Amino acid sequence: MSTPKKLGTSTVPNNNLSSQIIRNSPVATFVIDIHHQVVHWNRACEILTGIPATEVVGTDRSWWPFYPQKRPSMADLLVDGRLHTVEQYYAGKYRPSQVMPETWEAEDFFPGLPDGGKWVAFTATPLKDEAGKIIGAIETLRDTTAEKQAESAWRETRHLVHEVIDGSSVPMFVLNEHHQVTHWNRACEALNGVTAEEMVGSSKQWQAFYPEERPVLADLVIDGAIEEIPERYKGRCNPSPLIANAWEATGHFPLFQSGPKWLYFTAAPLYGLNGAIIGAVETLQDITAQKEYEQQLEYKANYDTLTGLANRNLLDNRLRQAIVHAQRQNLLLALLFIDLDNFKQVNDTMGHSIGDEILRACGERITSVVRDIDTVARVSGDEFNVLIYDPDSIEHVTSITNRLIDQVGTRLPVGGKELYIGCSVGIALYPHHGQDPETLIKNADAAMYRAKNRDRGGFRYYTEDLNKDQALWMELKQELHYALTSGQLELYYQPQYNIQNGRITGAEALLRWNHPHKGLLLPDLFIPLAEETNLIIPIGNWVIRTAVNDAQQWKNVAGFDVRLSVNLSARQFRYEELLDLLESIISSSGFHPLFLELELTESMVMHNPVQSAEMLKKLKSKGFSLAMDDFGTGYSSLAYLRRYPFDMIKIDQSFIGDLGRNAEAEAIVRAMLHLGRALGLRMVAEGVESQAQQDFLVAEGCDEIQGFLFSRPLPANDFLQLLAMHAGDNS
Repeated sequence: MSTPKKLGTSTVPNNNLSSQIIRNSPVATFVIDIHHQVVHWNRACEILTGIPATEVVGTDRSWWPFYPQKRPSMADLLVDGRLHTVEQYYAGKYRPSQVMPETWEAEDFFPGLPDGGKWVAFTATPLKDEAGKIIGAIETLRDTTAEKQAESAWRETRHLVHEVIDGSSVPMFVLNEHHQVTHWNRACEALNGVTAEEMVGSSKQWQAFYPEERPVLADLVIDGAIEEIPERYKGRCNPSPLIANAWEATGHFPLFQSGPKWLYFTAAPLYGLNGAIIGAVETLQDITAQKEYEQQLEYKANYDTLTGLANRNLLDNRLRQAIVHAQRQNLLLALLFIDLDNFKQVNDTMGHSIGDEILRACGERITSVVRDIDTVARVSGDEFNVLIYDPDSIEHVTSITNRLIDQVGTRLPVGGKELYIGCSVGIALYPHHGQDPETLIKNADAAMYRAKNRDRGGFRYYTEDLNKDQALWMELKQELHYALTSGQLELYYQPQYNIQNGRITGAEALLRWNHPHKGLLLPDLFIPLAEETNLIIPIGNWVIRTAVNDAQQWKNVAGFDVRLSVNLSARQFRYEELLDLLESIISSSGFHPLFLELELTESMVMHNPVQSAEMLKKLKSKGFSLAMDDFGTGYSSLAYLRRYPFDMIKIDQSFIGDLGRNAEAEAIVRAMLHLGRALGLRMVAEGVESQAQQDFLVAEGCDEIQGFLFSRPLPANDFLQLLAMHAGDNS
């Protein structure tokens, strides 16, 4: 840099005191006179510019330390009065001083200054004589590089914060202390469908969440409205366990542009350096999927997935609540325990898909009878409960129950067929029969079992003695497993006689349970238990195998073949391995299949006529004899009966019992016998107990009879002795 040229004498006063003030001022300062000659360039100015005073004082180049080419400094422009040219040189960088008149301020970066350039803020003021004439100008300089760097760092930090917020995958927005939105990130836009452009700078954050104006959680946190938060978010908010003075809440927002959502949101206060709240940040989390999953779990926990009815858990909760209300208001409650009649048989013979249809239909029928305030629940396979809340009277409960039984018992079209599914109902009343859910359910269950055993298709109210029956039922259910494996089951045989000559032609195998403490139990008591506990298949198989082994001895004793009749259960009839089992028993024993007669009830066969016909043909093709048991008690189609390969029909004892006393019963039995003869079937009458009954059957041409008139069911050894005696009499 060349040494500036010295000019003439300055017009600016230069007394010693003012010179010392300027020279020693910590503010970088230079002064020019009317001729633009630098008269002062103080020490601070030397440090800022790196140019010693000796190189500029006395020259007209005050611009030289700042610009690479000649151009006027701010002081030069003021000396010349060329204020109109300030814009030309300092466009967008200058402004008039707010403190001093006729003073101008500017700020610019000067790359030629030391340390790679500096930001400098400068102020220029004209100097005037006593007459007010401009005689020079003074310009002060301030190094603002550090400030600019700090400002730049602050802007970078703000930008970084903005980028962090905007780029976060967590939806969030920020409010300042005036409740204005300062940040609304992209994740927030995607969540609720409202853009940052719509929100930032406004106080309309509520519009993204609510249909009417109200504070969001962040607004309440900024205002410190702690008491208002629980009121706004009843039962769905709590203080944050992680952030001081922050709150968490959960809410459903159905009006989002992006669709209804469940949100979990947290609002935390933002503090300034002085510790005062200067805003709040609110983060949002979409928990819709979690809520839907929770609702699914809650539904599964409280509702039956097949019928959509309440399940046992929900019934228990509602029953407990109802009891609390009933205690306070002295109300009556009724609990109905409903069990579908013959459902297991239908389910076994027609399949589970048909069974499911029946359960759904019965649930709908039960629901149609009761009120909305009552609860209908499916509590197990074919069992339903109904909680009747505050009925008018016990007579009202009876009326509802009768309508319910009628509705369930109405003809039900299902699976291309028309079925009749009845039900048995037990009733327990609060407070008469129990004052807690467990007791009411237990007592209604006991009443239902009494209705099922005594009045199938009817109902019973609970009475004290029912508990004894229920206790026995549960006890036997547990002991039946052991009975099968410990030899407690036993077969009795009831002989069947040729009605013309009185000879024994066969015997029906009848199961007994020789209980070690309760004595000999009849099948009516424990066969339902066997069906309920799925023991009916192994017990049925044991009966067939044991009966065949016993029957092997009969021919040796009687001297002729004696027919063995064995009852099949519905589940055995559908048992896929039934044929294999029978063939295995015949093969291992040598017993002729013709003399093994399989008895099937009329209702069992008619539940699925087509499938039954196929199975009967298979059994017949293997040489087994087939008998229809309890004929007249079901709903046989004569067309189907003609097509089935039965060898024998057994007339149910309910018809035989009225012979000799009831003309209608005699007409029915007479018609059955004529029908059997017309179809070429052997006819057997069950339950013959009087001579009058025998005489009628002989006169009408019945083939065989069995009943107490001739013999009660006998243990195997006693039956052998009876056979031996008859063989001796007929020899």
